[in-house]
Parts: sequence; C-alpha cells; structure tokens
Amino acid sequence: MALSGAEVGSLRDRSFERLSRGWGLVAPWLRHPQAPIAVLGLVLVCSLVSRTLHIGDPCSNPCASHTLIFDEAYYVDAARVIDGIHPPAGDPYRTAPLGVDPNAEHPELAKLIVAGTIDLFGNDPWGWRLGSVMFGTVALLAMFALVQGLGGGPWLAVGATAVMAADNLFLVHGRIATLDIYALAMMLAAAALYVRRRPFLAGVLAGIAACMKETALVVLLAFLLYELILDSRRSRRTWTRLASCWATAVASFVALLAVLEQVVAAYNPATHVRYQSPFTEIAHILAYGKALTVLPHATGISSSPWQWLVDQKPIPYAKVAENVLSGGHVLTSHILILFQGEVNPFIMFIAIPALVIAVRGAWQGDRLDAFAVAWFLATFLPYVFLNTVEHRITYLYYVLSVMPAIYLAGARLFARLGPAAIGGWGIALLAGLVDLYPIRSF
Repeated sequence: MALSGAEVGSLRDRSFERLSRGWGLVAPWLRHPQAPIAVLGLVLVCSLVSRTLHIGDPCSNPCASHTLIFDEAYYVDAARVIDGIHPPAGDPYRTAPLGVDPNAEHPELAKLIVAGTIDLFGNDPWGWRLGSVMFGTVALLAMFALVQGLGGGPWLAVGATAVMAADNLFLVHGRIATLDIYALAMMLAAAALYVRRRPFLAGVLAGIAACMKETALVVLLAFLLYELILDSRRSRRTWTRLASCWATAVASFVALLAVLEQVVAAYNPATHVRYQSPFTEIAHILAYGKALTVLPHATGISSSPWQWLVDQKPIPYAKVAENVLSGGHVLTSHILILFQGEVNPFIMFIAIPALVIAVRGAWQGDRLDAFAVAWFLATFLPYVFLNTVEHRITYLYYVLSVMPAIYLAGARLFARLGPAAIGGWGIALLAGLVDLYPIRSF
C-alpha cells in the first residue's frame, strides 16, 4: 500500500531522530581526549590482523611447499643465500655462492632483515614476511606522527592512518617480502622527524631508508620542495636545517652501505663480481636501473606513471582458483587467493581533486597541504622523468611511495566536507578493501 506524503515525511523525521539520538550517544565519546588513540589502536590491530591472516598462503594442496609472491622470488632467495641456504632448483640465485647478497641491484639492508627473520623463525612464510608485517605497522605509526608533526589534529592523523590501512597496495606489500614497505616506513619516519625540526635524526633515517631501497632518497627532495613552497615563511636557519638533513642522509647512506658490505658483500651473478666498496655498488645500482628501458610495442605488467593516477594496469601477483570440471571443460571457477598490485579504487578516485585542493591550501601557506603537495611532486615526478625522458620501465607498485601524499590529501579533503562525507567515504574504502582482499577462501 502506498504511503501518503505526510506519512513519508513522518517516517523520514523518525529516522532522522533515531540517527540524531545515535550520534548523540557517540559524540561525547568521540570528544574524549583519548578517543583518537583508542581508534588508532583499533586501526593498528585490524591492519595487523589483515596482514597476517593466512600469511602462509598461497600453498600447494596438500601444503607441502609455500609459493613465493611476485618479487619475493628475488628477495627471499637472496636472503636465503645470505643465510647460507641454497634456493630450490630453478629459483633465482640458485648458483650464487653462499654468504653473499646476489641481488646487487638494491642495497642489502632489507634483505639482511629478511635473512635475520628466516634465521630466527625458519625458512617459511613467517620467516620471510614477518619483517614486512612489522615495518608496515611502523609505517602506519609514522604516518600518524607525521600528520601531527605538521600541526594536524589527532582525528585527522587517525583518518590519514586509517586511509593508509585501507589501501590494498599497502596491505599486500605489508605482508609480502618485498623491499618497498621497509623503505616507505623509514621515509615516513624521517619525514615525521624532519617536520619536528630534527634534521640530523631525519637524515639518518633517510639514509637507512636508502639502504633498504635506493629510491627512498627522494624523501630529501620532498623536504626541499616543502621548504620552497613555504619560502616566504622560512629563514636562513631553515635552509641550514635542510642542508644538514641532506648532508646527514647522504653520509649515513654511504657509511651504512660500507658497513653492510663488510657484513655481506653484494654479488653480481651475471659478471661474478663482488662489490665491496659503496661507490662501486652505487655505480652498479645506477647502471642496472638505466638498463631497464621500455621496449617498443611491449606488452606486460609495466605502466606509465600517468596511468597510476587512474589505477590502470594492476599487476597480478599470485592467483589460486578452484575449478569445477565436467567432461574436461571448466564449468565454474572460484578464486581462492588473488594478490593484486592495485590501489583501493576509492582512494585513487579522489586523488586528483584532493591534490588540486591541496595545491590551493599550500598556496595559502597551510603546512599539511604544502607537505602533501611536496611529497607528491618529489615521489611522482622523478618517475615521470625517468619513464618519459629516459624511457625507464615503470610499474604500478612504484606508486606505493607516492601514496602518503594522496592519503593525507584525501583525509584533508573529507575532513573539510564534514561527518556525512567522511562516513560515506569510510564505507566505500572498507568495501574496496574487502573486494580486493587477497584471501578469498572464507
């Protein structure tokens, strides 16, 4: 039976009253000084569970051997060689001499950590991936600290951290043994210290980040752009602070790399050369990167940086499906595991408008917006240059180092729009996270 206009209006009023009463019960709790910390703890716990649940998958059935996911094939096998363990037949670095780092195209530090966790917890998924889980949590805490260091309130800091935790690309790299999450965690920690005017400590952490993956040094460019954007409010002391941070970072990178080479030498399987000087290893890293050029008309998983902004060319890392057969034909296929190198679409959907609004805020001298813009330019434009000018091959997962700018800009955008918009976006982010969650066998 159809309702009259008055009845529809009455029903709407009652619904609004119930919603208002519900908000009235929640609002006092949200105003409690410790509420943001409680919500941050919940975000960290949920992220930790999502990044450790079924951490041994994919695995053969019956589970006799665990499958390495995507570039784990290089980094886990390199860690095995460091530990004196021969990789399985057919795996990368099978013939490399034991006790060296055969993945010489990247510095040793993150692989040494993986080797250490393998030594402590065993040559199994927990041993390979525990470091990524831990550094993923460090990255979330560093994101929270960075936002507060820039003058953001505790709820904005929690919001940006929650957006980061809801990103599938962050989740996947926070549970597999690749280098990117290690470097990102230290980049964010360095940034959190820099904005608190701790340039020497920030420089040390930036150097450590570069010893995990050399591309992390772009965080120094983010610091420079941040100061340039706010130039009218900067003094000579500011530029002295920036210079000391840069000098400390470079010195820390070179010095730590020299120490790492005494612990485990970088080894080039193609030339059988051991690099025992930081400068020869750096030269090899640069030469290796320069050689990774885009082939004309090539197809595959590579993508241009401009495609990242619309989340194109996601990368299939690992897939396990259960097929139902009849007469030798597949009737249905049910995906059990699907690890995708893909950003949560509800984050990337708002990336461009959020960054445009951040540019306006940065122009007006807002520190949070200025840092978001600086981080984006510093981490994104170098890949544009390398891909466009140097014809360097690039992949979607490189955008992981760019994403903190988008997490922050997106959180600021919705904070300006108010509670209703925040709630709607939060539901969308959760839906996107669940849809892309790699373990589908529940």
